[in-house]
Amino acid sequence: MKKCKGLFMALILLLIASNQYQLPASAKQTEKVEIPVLLYHVVKPEPDPNNPYQFSLKEFEKHMAYLHENGYRTLTMKQYFNILDKKAAMPKKPILLTFDDNSNDFYPYVYPVLQKYGMKATQFTVSNWVDGSWNMTSNELLTVMENGVDIQNHSVTHPALASLSRDQQYTEINEATKALKDLTGRTTNTFAYPYGSYNSDTISVLEELGFKGAFKVGGGLSTDQSDRYELPRNMIL
Repeated sequence: MKKCKGLFMALILLLIASNQYQLPASAKQTEKVEIPVLLYHVVKPEPDPNNPYQFSLKEFEKHMAYLHENGYRTLTMKQYFNILDKKAAMPKKPILLTFDDNSNDFYPYVYPVLQKYGMKATQFTVSNWVDGSWNMTSNELLTVMENGVDIQNHSVTHPALASLSRDQQYTEINEATKALKDLTGRTTNTFAYPYGSYNSDTISVLEELGFKGAFKVGGGLSTDQSDRYELPRNMIL
């Protein structure tokens, strides 16, 4: 956990260093855009020490408290893209919080912390996993959606997309879009690549289906110059 905390604080230092480019929300956006995006998976009180994708709830709350106390503004997905596309000015300290896989720790553990600090986030949801034995229920997803959490597309079954044909990839993405719209009443327009796996066919499908962009697994800051279908995220392990 010390290593995780150290990595997080190093990221924060990078954010602070980038503030020279940031404008108040009321200003006309003319300078370089830089937005950090964080990726979490499972967050629970007693994470498996042998599973790097499980993160301590205690440490997670420290992260959120730090962001809150230091004036970071969490974004909705719509706000994130509006800033990248320079349709909206960038707040002084923007940050996008994302969570993958709609696992059943999110509602009892993560969601209350987000509510405590008034934070927005995005949950990338695997449609076939909704109501599964270790995943969020439909009612939980609808509850968080109505309270500051975007529900976005993470495929039907969470495959390594690059290993599939274009038609199979189309089905994975499009059928998840349909299922999530049936559940939420909203059309997803952002994708996260399962396992960070994608290829030119994946991007072609996303473009055909009208997605605004997609997130890979990899560090760095999102900028107005970022490829919209290869948007970076900093994974917290």
